[in-house]
Amino acid sequence: MPAWVATSEGGDAAEYTVWVTDQQLTPIEGADLEAVPTRRLPGRPPPPAPGWLVWPAPEGRGRTIVHDAACRHIADNDGKELGTMEALDALMRPGARACHDCDAATVLIPALELGEGYA
Repeated sequence: MPAWVATSEGGDAAEYTVWVTDQQLTPIEGADLEAVPTRRLPGRPPPPAPGWLVWPAPEGRGRTIVHDAACRHIADNDGKELGTMEALDALMRPGARACHDCDAATVLIPALELGEGYA
């Protein structure tokens, strides 16, 4: 799939491969898709597991911390499991923060910054 990649000089043409299902792929009018390689997967993949947990912060008063589900600071899985969009929503609430000891701050904070200004 042709795409453009931002560089310090402007933009460069780039190419990448992406997996899609037959429900996601729609024909482009006038385009011949016969040359597109296809491969059937052995079965339906399992649904993605939530990758994030929200826990009350130690200081309490409605404050929360969003952790990666594999964070070493989580003793058990009693926190509320969240998908990525739910984790981003949780971080936008007053008093919420992302854990800096796992992937939560590294992954979710930049994603929030990318979404600023887009409603």
